[in-house]
Amino acid sequence: ICQTAELVIQIPENLSQDNSTYRLDYSPPHGHPPPNTTIPSRELGHVIQFSRGLPGTKYEFWLYYSNSTLRDWLTWTASITTAPDPPSNLTVTVRNGRSALINFSPPALGHYSSFKMKVISLAEPSQQAPRTIQLENASPYALKDLTPGGTYSIQLFTVYDNKESIAYTSKNFTTSKAKMFFLNIVCNFDFIFWKCFISFLLGHFSEPNTPGKFIVWFRNETTLLVLWQPSYPASIYTHYKVSIEPPDAAESMLYVEKEGEPPGPAQAAFKALVPGRAYNISVQTVSEDEISPPTTAQYRTIPLRPVDLRYDKSSVTAHSFTVLWDPPKGQSEFDKYQISINLRRQGSVAPILRNREEPTEQTFKDGLEPGLTYHVLVKTVSGKVTSWPAAVNVTLSKHCVYLKEIS
Repeated sequence: ICQTAELVIQIPENLSQDNSTYRLDYSPPHGHPPPNTTIPSRELGHVIQFSRGLPGTKYEFWLYYSNSTLRDWLTWTASITTAPDPPSNLTVTVRNGRSALINFSPPALGHYSSFKMKVISLAEPSQQAPRTIQLENASPYALKDLTPGGTYSIQLFTVYDNKESIAYTSKNFTTSKAKMFFLNIVCNFDFIFWKCFISFLLGHFSEPNTPGKFIVWFRNETTLLVLWQPSYPASIYTHYKVSIEPPDAAESMLYVEKEGEPPGPAQAAFKALVPGRAYNISVQTVSEDEISPPTTAQYRTIPLRPVDLRYDKSSVTAHSFTVLWDPPKGQSEFDKYQISINLRRQGSVAPILRNREEPTEQTFKDGLEPGLTYHVLVKTVSGKVTSWPAAVNVTLSKHCVYLKEIS
């Protein structure tokens, strides 16, 4: 799973002068907003949302401040390493009851320096602590000292600049019971025959049980990664069938192989989805031609944020102001806008909700004080899922002059 890096850059102090600006530059030049972006200080909150960055990459950031007397004053600089992507194509080849060969591929995007592998015993989790193994490269690794007939889970992370990948690649496997299997063949052939025959009948002529509950483990504007539990009570099956409606994904129907015995949690990712859209996801177990009833749930992708949030300079008085914004650029589904204002000395107030069809502006005039700075956030809302915010700071006039006619 390739993930783009997202960061929140804290502004040291936003001076919010009328003619002042901030310029954000960074290297390498991959991300949003683009490098060398200039933002008027009045339209900038206390943070800059940096997104679409490369995973596993060391970024250098520079923030410059300019006004009528200063030009490109370096106010802040930092070196930030983004988390790398997890490894991919993890396979486990069981050699015998005590060893297995681990193969995997490094992440396709970004850098990496090493890998970390956790080996977790699922048969006796309370008696055996997880083993952590540091791998210097992606060469095949021979995992030894396993228990014959034991079930294990492999969790594989990428490491870059002492930072681990947020996600990991996992696979369950069971080592062989070679000696016991031979004894059973010799001494209990009849028992094995009937056991296999009954299993064959159950697997071919009965419907497998429904998978357990599932959750969204990761989501952004275009991706939903779901994680689910195996069927309960346990049943005989070989695969999971996972589908999404509407079928917008690059692959809208996936078949995921059952891993391990007993099986552990399984996962599937749907990509290239529409931001803010509600999707119905179903998971079924499959045994030959038989398929279980589905476990279903509805999840939404994150909608795109509003753009060009600004304030009407002519509306700013000592006690009121008006902000305006534009709908998201690109295809995105959402129901309404959420507008919130924060008064630095008095805290936050309940957000205001405005339907999508209503004018994209909001006037604030209640409880405001002259000369104070207000922080306004606007998000799009799809169901109960909100977008990343657009932000702007507005400073009210310090004085209000009243004229009274004297007769």
